[in-house]
Amino acid sequence: MKIQFLAIYAPAILRNLLFFAHDGLWGVRHLNRLFGRLELYLGWGRDIFLIPFSLYVFGRRVWFFFAFDDPFLWPWEILFLGLALYSRWWRWHGLSPLHEFARRNPAAHPSEFFGHLYRRLGVLPHRVPVKAARVIDPAHVDFRRGKDPKKSFWLLLCGIYDTFIFATLAFKAFRWKLRNAKEVSSGLSTIWASRLAQVARMEVITERSAAADAIKAGKEIYAINHKSFFDFCLAPYAYMKLKKDGSAASFIPRIMVAKDHFKDNFFLYKIVGFGQMLEAWGMIFVDRKSKEPNKARRSVAETARKILAGDLAFSIYPQGTRALGQLWRDGSRWDAGYFCVGKVKRLKQEMGHLKKGVAYIAVETASALARHNASVPVYVVPVGMEGIGTACPSGSLRVQTETRVVIRLGDPIVVEPTAKVEDVLRSVDAVLQRILDVATRLERRFFTDLHDIVDARGVDEVAVALKEWRKDKNYIVYVILDCIYALPPKFWHGFLTELANLLRHECTREELVTLRNKIADCF
Repeated sequence: MKIQFLAIYAPAILRNLLFFAHDGLWGVRHLNRLFGRLELYLGWGRDIFLIPFSLYVFGRRVWFFFAFDDPFLWPWEILFLGLALYSRWWRWHGLSPLHEFARRNPAAHPSEFFGHLYRRLGVLPHRVPVKAARVIDPAHVDFRRGKDPKKSFWLLLCGIYDTFIFATLAFKAFRWKLRNAKEVSSGLSTIWASRLAQVARMEVITERSAAADAIKAGKEIYAINHKSFFDFCLAPYAYMKLKKDGSAASFIPRIMVAKDHFKDNFFLYKIVGFGQMLEAWGMIFVDRKSKEPNKARRSVAETARKILAGDLAFSIYPQGTRALGQLWRDGSRWDAGYFCVGKVKRLKQEMGHLKKGVAYIAVETASALARHNASVPVYVVPVGMEGIGTACPSGSLRVQTETRVVIRLGDPIVVEPTAKVEDVLRSVDAVLQRILDVATRLERRFFTDLHDIVDARGVDEVAVALKEWRKDKNYIVYVILDCIYALPPKFWHGFLTELANLLRHECTREELVTLRNKIADCF
């Protein structure tokens, strides 16, 4: 039994016995990587069992003055307990060189990063280089394999475990009070985004407007549409800022996140460690379930204070929750919607697809700066993510491979202290719709399906009527189409026919609102 215990702690034992060696040779390098990978993925389970077991057995021996069972076994028990504690300690302290590697190489290929990570936990000493040998282009990464798309729950589990690794490394940077902890976390966040894109086998293209890149000073507020949890994972590509030497600047913004998701959820907060990392970074947790009066106003005030007090940008998802996923006629995923957000009550509201928080925060920040006579501009930078709902839409736990995602940064919106909240919100909405091409996407699908509903003359009549409704400031026709395609396919034909007939017969806005509410009741 002693031999078996020593065998499962071989990496820890050999790592100390072979301190003078190295893993430079090709065959040895791969063997070291294999041992390190086993240590990373299986070592925690071994230690979780052996640490409490050894403490229990050794405690009983101490209680009975080492007279319990064989008195000569207690040195072995101390040895196994020490190995378990050492292995647990080494799993994170041994990875500390990766902090500097991530800071210096935010564009490192995720395979190289994990290669160093595995070999640091292997049986031979491994020195992490200063510069990465393999890098990616953050503006365009492509991990697709050219195969048919597949949906897998296993990929979600792999992504969660990798997120645990990156979140813990980032949290350790703050816990160990590293001088450049924010830059380290920024570098880690970009490699994390690349790693999850690699796991999901997706292509990610980031298109940045010249105006967004031209911002040199001021308070930035990113407003991002919300289709999937991947929005959060891939957002570092939108935030990314580098120093002249290619190392990571401190670019991760503060984010307003749901307290019930990331702090009250024990799994995400403690097990995955994501909540702890967000808390260490100083993110703003919003209690969405609280019934306290003026809750929203206090959140806005707190956010504005943090924006004013620090040099970090701020990021928010104005939709508040993920838009509903949509399907093609063959049942395959068709990304996610834009207007179909939230529960029935929101679906029936004018402009219900966006919450006013982003506009309130921007105006409050600009007003506070004006009160202090600070000539610092406030920008809202709309960020549209397209295709990300295909990878894993709301309500699904299966990640689809071979997905193409495009992240677009729109032109910044300058917010004046005297601006009206409604005007700022509509400006953000307009830019997001433009960079996501919402109207064109829905119209193209609508006219394709329309040929199965009405004749050619009917299609022309609908096209003529639709020209007038494009001017509607609340986009009523597009809201209806977006919600129809978020419903199960059995509803499509009936509601599309009703919409087509209303448009052909010069309906009133009230009739379209009635249809919208009727569709909303089906969710």
